[in-house]
This record gives sequence, C-alpha cells and structure tokens, in this order.
Amino acid sequence: MNRFLPLAACLIALGGCVSNDQYLAENQEAAVKATATRAAFELNCKDVTPTVLTSKVAQLRFGYERTEYTIGVRGCGKQAVYLTYCLNPDDCNAFSDTARVHKN
Repeated sequence: MNRFLPLAACLIALGGCVSNDQYLAENQEAAVKATATRAAFELNCKDVTPTVLTSKVAQLRFGYERTEYTIGVRGCGKQAVYLTYCLNPDDCNAFSDTARVHKN
C-alpha cells in the first residue's frame, strides 16, 4: 500500500492542472462582463457590445498565472479598447487601453 502513495499523490497533483485554453475559457465570460461594466460607465452608454480581440495566459512572478484579454467595446456611437486581467473568474480588472474614447 505504501508504494502506491507517491503515485496517488502525483495523479492528484496532475489532476488539478488545466491547459491554457481551459484557463482562458474559464475566465473569458467574467473578463467580458468586467469590461462591459467598465465600458458602460466610461462611455456613458448602457448598451455596449464587447468583442474579445486577443487572449493569452501570462506567467507572473512566484509561479502565478493570469489571463489577459484585449477587448474592444462599441456602443452609443463610441468605441474603446480595454486590457482585462483575471486571476480567476471572481477577480478580473479592466483598464482602458485607449488614450481617448473614439466616436464611430
């Protein structure tokens, strides 16, 4: 029984790992929601349409990872681009990447 403990521990540890694609998919909905909320306020427009332009997983110091999304938002004749970072679906922050809001 004792010889199987290291194998069991290894399988449990590997079972908790997710691929980059899975990590991006898990966080994308929360990232889009955080971005839409921020854009609605900054564009002074309730009806905004966010579009994910790019996404990637970035390695931070000390082994932490976060997802990064570039999201374009349009609404009320205006558009802006946001960088949105998520550690998990409950921890996303959107920052404007547009020097000024552009009118369509």
